[in-house]
Amino acid sequence: MNQISFDFEGGRSRSGRPREHHSGGHRLFFALCPPGAVERQAASISCDYGKAFSLSAKPRLTTLHVMIIGIDDYQELPEDAVFAARQAGATVEGAPIAITFDRIMSFRREGKARPLVLCGEGGRKALTRLHVQLGVGMHNAGLRHNIRRDFTPHMTLLYDRKTVPPTSLDAHVSWTASEFLLVHSLLGKTEHRIIDRWPLLG
Repeated sequence: MNQISFDFEGGRSRSGRPREHHSGGHRLFFALCPPGAVERQAASISCDYGKAFSLSAKPRLTTLHVMIIGIDDYQELPEDAVFAARQAGATVEGAPIAITFDRIMSFRREGKARPLVLCGEGGRKALTRLHVQLGVGMHNAGLRHNIRRDFTPHMTLLYDRKTVPPTSLDAHVSWTASEFLLVHSLLGKTEHRIIDRWPLLG
């Protein structure tokens, strides 16, 4: 597989160096996607906080998601990686996950635009369990398992140089996820393609 270094929401490489974003590549990851009503709520929150903190970046509302675990970045998308990812996804058994984000904040990224995210504790245990299940499945299928001790479920609204301090939301962002997705992201194009999906049935 022809791999390049990858960055999943500002992560770090195994050497400890910050990963870089790449334009024109392909990214695979597992994620949950919010329903339309939540997307509209997120759009309103993005606009409100963008104005309040004079942010210049525009919200990335067409690709809103909660990343469960990243697979890798590639110059060309390899069929064997997609096949292995599908194998990993098929191993998961889990119930629907009730998610609640009650805070908004900027994540730190040295020298780069910072992700403005929604986050919270609602559903964190179940999301972490799904993160680990998929990581084990990926490892067994021959992929990097990428399980992170600092896994923090969140939904990125935009990237901006200015920082928004941790703030409690007046209205929580909540929904119940009944499926998870294997997503192919075209880097630099703000385009996501759903490759496969699996239900969370309980």
